[in-house]
Amino acid sequence: MDIKWTDDLSVGVDSIDEQHKELIGIINNLLTAIERNYARDEIQEVITFLKKYVETHFAMEEALMTRIKYPSGNFLEHEAQHTLFWENFNELLELFKKDHRSPAMINTIEIVLIQWFVNHICKTDKAIGAFVKRR
Repeated sequence: MDIKWTDDLSVGVDSIDEQHKELIGIINNLLTAIERNYARDEIQEVITFLKKYVETHFAMEEALMTRIKYPSGNFLEHEAQHTLFWENFNELLELFKKDHRSPAMINTIEIVLIQWFVNHICKTDKAIGAFVKRR
């Protein structure tokens, strides 16, 4: 189970697309670490790196939306989705603390990281790309 970058995931803003490719790589590294039964510390390193990268990525997206004067309603909705991601990611961290190889954690990774990420790119982030193109 992993994510493959395709042109369908392209937002059309190079800086966002490049970071999305990096995020896909990190998520895939996490899945590989779990599937190959890496030590807990090694998996924790990947999770910590993922968390820092997502923080940077979300801050960049939000700064971009401010810079391009993205409509405030759309901005607030986008920001709310980022907040929801963090709520779900914290749930993932709690599951990791309990059992880093539990089926619940693996399921949460699929929902929180893979499904949310792909849906967020295909809907919310693509709207930023469309807005940039219209300007």
